[in-house]
Amino acid sequence: MGISWWRMAFIFGPAIARGDISSFGLYTPFIFGHLLSRVVKNWKSKVKLRGWPQKVPADAYRGWIFRVCREICYVLLFLGACHFMKTETRSLFNFFLSSFVCPMLRFWFPQRNRGPLWYGQPLWDTTWGNTSVHILMIGGLSLSWWFQGIDHLFLGFLFLQAIPEIQRRFWMKPEQHICLVVGILVVCLPFYSIGLMAWYFPSYLEMLPKSYLQWLCWLANARPEIPDHYTVLGVSPDADMKTIKKVFREQAIDLHPDKVGDDPIKLARFHAIQAASDALTKGRAEYDKSIENQELNEMVPRCYAFLVMMGYWLLHSLIDWNDVEGMRDQHKDALREHILRKDGPIDLKALGLPDNEGGRETLKKYCETEDVELPFLAGKKDDILLMRTLLEGAGYRLDPFPQVTGLVAEILQEVVLGSKDMTNIKDVNTTPGFYKGYTIEVEAREAKEGESAPRKCSSTIVDYTGGATRIATVNPPLEWRPEKGDKFTLSKGGVPKGKGDLTGLVGYHPLGGVNQIFTLGVAEKKEDLQWELQEVEGYYNGYTMEVRNGKTLVGTQKVFQYWPASKKVVLEAPLRVATGKQLMGDEIRPEVGKSTYTIFPDDLVPRPRIRFAPEGGSEAPQQAQVSAQVMATPKNIVNAPKGAVAATRNVKSKINKHKAYIKKVKGGNSCSVM
Repeated sequence: MGISWWRMAFIFGPAIARGDISSFGLYTPFIFGHLLSRVVKNWKSKVKLRGWPQKVPADAYRGWIFRVCREICYVLLFLGACHFMKTETRSLFNFFLSSFVCPMLRFWFPQRNRGPLWYGQPLWDTTWGNTSVHILMIGGLSLSWWFQGIDHLFLGFLFLQAIPEIQRRFWMKPEQHICLVVGILVVCLPFYSIGLMAWYFPSYLEMLPKSYLQWLCWLANARPEIPDHYTVLGVSPDADMKTIKKVFREQAIDLHPDKVGDDPIKLARFHAIQAASDALTKGRAEYDKSIENQELNEMVPRCYAFLVMMGYWLLHSLIDWNDVEGMRDQHKDALREHILRKDGPIDLKALGLPDNEGGRETLKKYCETEDVELPFLAGKKDDILLMRTLLEGAGYRLDPFPQVTGLVAEILQEVVLGSKDMTNIKDVNTTPGFYKGYTIEVEAREAKEGESAPRKCSSTIVDYTGGATRIATVNPPLEWRPEKGDKFTLSKGGVPKGKGDLTGLVGYHPLGGVNQIFTLGVAEKKEDLQWELQEVEGYYNGYTMEVRNGKTLVGTQKVFQYWPASKKVVLEAPLRVATGKQLMGDEIRPEVGKSTYTIFPDDLVPRPRIRFAPEGGSEAPQQAQVSAQVMATPKNIVNAPKGAVAATRNVKSKINKHKAYIKKVKGGNSCSVM
């Protein structure tokens, strides 16, 4: 059934202990929310059907339809039972929004929604599903407060959607989470304190200042609506019953319908004084008490509901917090087992330990104790820094953190001279350095959409590997990435154009993008870091390189290869901006001598080294096939957590995952699912 028995025990345990079966009606919304969540879970399972979304076997599709319809029937039966038993259902609408509408919005709209850049970072980075949920929450809070004040509808939006959405962002930060909960309790103290007094100390309610209650009524948009009958009749609150009746008779004679006819103003006045006279003559004691404490009478039921909702929220927050801490412990145990394994890769250099068996044994010694503290891996530099802090706290001496910062000295690009399709490939000289100083002009095979002619660009060759690779390094880089089959022309300086020129086709090069090869300038001295550029080839392989123009982030990318002799760094792909897209020409670009680079490790568990397909194969980078245990993300060490802390599933990835299967499907008993 997928039921959290801890949650059920916390919810129903107190009622069972008291023997108060009638209080089960308070938990009706939670049962309703659980049933709706099962509908959502079964609906989402459609993406797991083989061949979805194009072709799904008919039996699998029918099974999915049956499961969804079955869960919907459970919901309808539950609503029918609530109607038959006349159970309180005012809160069900909020649970319908939080347990069904919001999850389905996130499921239907998984596309990324990134805000404008601020110093190279997007102001927000979320999905359109989350954005629609946030709009729904803000709109619901505003409209419910305006039309109803702080009542059931507003409290439902607040405690079932708004506060949990804020909390979800702090689950992995215990200290900040505690501060958030305490802050919410302090802000809400005026409301739930009245609820507590009404529940346990009702006699103390009369001691609250009237001005304080009036301020709460204004804040809750719950201004009292009890009319002042004394003012309507024009008598003082101290008037006796004889005076009240006399004043009413005098006014009633002048305003009687038989005398005023169809005058609507005088008729309304007559009905008003009649209602005032009835209230003061038939139930004056009750009216005097209600008008004396009208703010209190208005706020007590609202604050009581506020207290109940806050109790439910705190209860479920503690349960969820316990679940998250259990999940964190599972991840830490998996990391400990990974370290203790003989073949479990760990970036010992980043931790400041010797990159040999001695450093490995030191780390294993720290992890021998089962309750040892370990970081929760998130694939960030903070994971390594936290691990270093734990090791230093245990008394281990570590080398400085390997992070270097300096100015970008050069921005280069590589082009392969000649492809297998080139008829005169033998004319390309394979002597290393032969074409150094030559001018290369590259022309695209065809004009792109919106261009009148194919693009052309020229640069100077500053290095040439020769041999079988025939890679020419150019400076400055070209304006775009040459594709296989583009035309190149080599000409030597001082020689008339067209005389002795070599023309051919550009070959495939997986590392030939713009803003992908850099020459590093002298690093800045920072005593607390391993700030000097290392002389070991490949020392920074797999590290992250970050390029900035002042405070503005230009882009980041993983280092593919580091050459210490030339201080050259080759990235796995061109720089990518914070939105995840490749850096384009119309955006901010790195500048030689002005832009700063920073290279640092951010994967405690190193990723597998990327591999590239040879020419003639796919031109996309091919990842090495490595077991999931060595990947640097926690969800690959232990199954990803479920619930509020789980990563959002991207439907597009599911579509791409089944493309190969879709192409192989031929005939058969299948149906199309759109």
